Amino acid sequence: MHMIISLFGIQIPALILVFLFAGVIQILLNKVFADLGVYEFVWHPGLFRTAIFACIFASFSLIIYK
Repeated sequence: MHMIISLFGIQIPALILVFLFAGVIQILLNKVFADLGVYEFVWHPGLFRTAIFACIFASFSLIIYK
C-alpha cells in the first residue's frame, strides 16, 4: 500500500520525506565520521557514504511500511 502525505494541501509520497530525512541524518553522520577520522580507515569514502545513506533510507522505509 502506498502512503501519501498531504503537506500544505499537496499530496506527496511518504518516501520523499523519508529520503529527505535520511539525507539529513547522513549529513550529520558524515560530519561526525569526518571529525572522528573514520574516513582514514575506509577504502573508498564516497562508496561508504552512499552505503550508509542506503542503509538509513532502507531502515526508515521498512519501519514506515511494516
